[in-house]
Amino acid sequence: MNKIGKKLFGYFFLVMIFFSVVVFTGYYGILKYQLIGHHEEELVDKAEIIKRQLEEFCCTDGQVGKGAYLKYLDDITLAEVYVIRKDGEPFTCGKNPDSEKQASAKVKMYANQVFSTEKSILERVKNENGKSILYVAEPVFEEGELISALVMVDTFKMEWDNFVVPMLVLLFCLLLAITVSIFLIVFLVKRFMKPIHRIGFVTKELANGNYQAKVGIYDNNEIGILAKETDILAEKLDDAQRKSERMNKMQKDYITNLSHELRTPVAVIRSSLEAIKDGMVAPEEVLDYQNQILTETVSLQRLINDMLELSRLENEDFPIEKDTMNLYEALEDSIRSVRLLANDHNIEIEYSRKGEEWLIDGDYGRIRQMFIIVLENAVKYSKNDTKIQIEVYEKERECFVSVQDEGCGISKEDQEMIFEKFYRTSDMKKTGTGLGLVIMKNIAKRHDIDFRLTSEVGKGTKILFIIPCYI
Repeated sequence: MNKIGKKLFGYFFLVMIFFSVVVFTGYYGILKYQLIGHHEEELVDKAEIIKRQLEEFCCTDGQVGKGAYLKYLDDITLAEVYVIRKDGEPFTCGKNPDSEKQASAKVKMYANQVFSTEKSILERVKNENGKSILYVAEPVFEEGELISALVMVDTFKMEWDNFVVPMLVLLFCLLLAITVSIFLIVFLVKRFMKPIHRIGFVTKELANGNYQAKVGIYDNNEIGILAKETDILAEKLDDAQRKSERMNKMQKDYITNLSHELRTPVAVIRSSLEAIKDGMVAPEEVLDYQNQILTETVSLQRLINDMLELSRLENEDFPIEKDTMNLYEALEDSIRSVRLLANDHNIEIEYSRKGEEWLIDGDYGRIRQMFIIVLENAVKYSKNDTKIQIEVYEKERECFVSVQDEGCGISKEDQEMIFEKFYRTSDMKKTGTGLGLVIMKNIAKRHDIDFRLTSEVGKGTKILFIIPCYI
């Protein structure tokens, strides 16, 4: 049994001992109370009987038997019996009515109370030794007239013989209950600790990198909730591990692709320059080599600019120069820039809008760049002799810009990752660094522009920009 199990066992055991003591003490008190109550009732019954007997004596002639009866009242009742007349003198006192023994002041006090109230009295007091003394006082009548007061005095003594048997039985039952409870507590503690041990084991497995471990406990209580949260944590850690592995792979692929993109133009430029320098190029071919060098230099410059641009956009501290601008002008400017590329592939661009202008606070160049990236991708991944539809409409202080192509589409897997920094789709026939959509996403983020992508493989892709009005 572990530390928590031992503590639980100790707590249960202490509670059980506490309740056993309470039960034992309570039972003792109740038993004592019942015995005292029984003794009081018995003494009251005796007083009632003596009272009636005295009243009968008063109604009969002669003294035959009266003296003997009064003489032995103490022995009959096993208590001190006093019969005091109304004038305060004792009619009888104790066992010997002829003795000089007189009633105490306490007895006379109760007798006086009876004469003044004509009612019965029952009272229990403690003497200087702490013993309980019972006083019972009864009025004695003769033909309706109060003639004397009967006072009985008895010292209550607890007879331990009355306690031994029931207390031993109770003690035996408590010991038996404690013994059985110990085994039951051990069983319950082990059962209670079982799911906790399972959660601890799974937690250790998670710490060791085994995110497939599951608790598998579905109790509808706090431990069940903890088990459920642990399983959710395991799932999230497993997802995070998969995502981390995917990101690492994406980063490696990106570095490999970037190295290739850098190496290729550099190699072409170097080989071309070396050929020209060594005189291995005919004069009529020098211009072609120069054009090739220029093309590769432009490609290399574009790659470097994309990397720098992305680095700036991702830096929140890097300011963007915003000014009041017409969104429609930036969109139409980007359409004009891409239209020539679309014409080369016989792709038609259809553009429709509602409204004259949509003023926002933004960077014209970057908003234009955001639209160009989307339109170039639409052209690049569309088949020849298709069309791209651009629709602009306004609704409830928001402008919606929709760009839809009839291209190859994007799979569900790629849709989740296509806007990540190091991601490229499996279509390697298309050139590019895979930074375009990342740059677009960051431009939209810096301008508080929301966008949504829907796509279906083989049917095309649609990107919807939602642009609020700030002016």
